[in-house]
Amino acid sequence: MFNRENAIGLILLVLCAAVALVLLYSIATGTRFRFEGPSWLGTALMILFIGATAFAFFTRPGRRWPWQRNEPPDQERDER
Repeated sequence: MFNRENAIGLILLVLCAAVALVLLYSIATGTRFRFEGPSWLGTALMILFIGATAFAFFTRPGRRWPWQRNEPPDQERDER
């Protein structure tokens, strides 16, 4: 489950969880969140995400899900 191919998904999951916690805290306390950190952080995260996506696409462009395309969608796969 936790292998190299899932790294970008796990990073995005952690990032979304952090944003959700900040938003829930803001809703619960009735305050507004104001980010006072470095202004370059958003740009750096976007460049990192796009770079990681491009790297993954160009290193394995033919990797696809192993779907069964010959089988109708309503047919049961479990044959007893």
